[in-house]
Amino acid sequence: MPECVFCQLAREPSRVGHRIADSEHALALLDLRPLRRGHSLVLPKRHVTDLSEISPEAFGALMSLVREVSGLLRRRLGTTGENLFVASGPGSEQSVFHLHVHVIPRLPDDDLRWNDWWESKATPADPAELELLARSLRG
Repeated sequence: MPECVFCQLAREPSRVGHRIADSEHALALLDLRPLRRGHSLVLPKRHVTDLSEISPEAFGALMSLVREVSGLLRRRLGTTGENLFVASGPGSEQSVFHLHVHVIPRLPDDDLRWNDWWESKATPADPAELELLARSLRG
């Protein structure tokens, strides 16, 4: 089985031309198919497939670099917000099986329209059903 492409990049972050930041445990690079200018990926340097495999400490290190990248994008590109996106596991349509966080820089008047998409998909939940589900999830 061929080695994971993100593991290859993480092994030698200084050779990644589109690397924008890294830490001891995580790497940030520009997405090759960006939704917006500056769209970045932040990934753990150690291979983990999805959220179910990452340790709390490694997740903290990953999110610390996500926060750093978000600030970098705001300072350097003048963006005023960002969306974070993670696909974790086969049911999420994850396509690269090395956990990564998309950091998508945003401006108030850009054309992504996440809220329009969300509103077209979301349906009101029954409060009684929510209470039963919450009880079930709490155990």
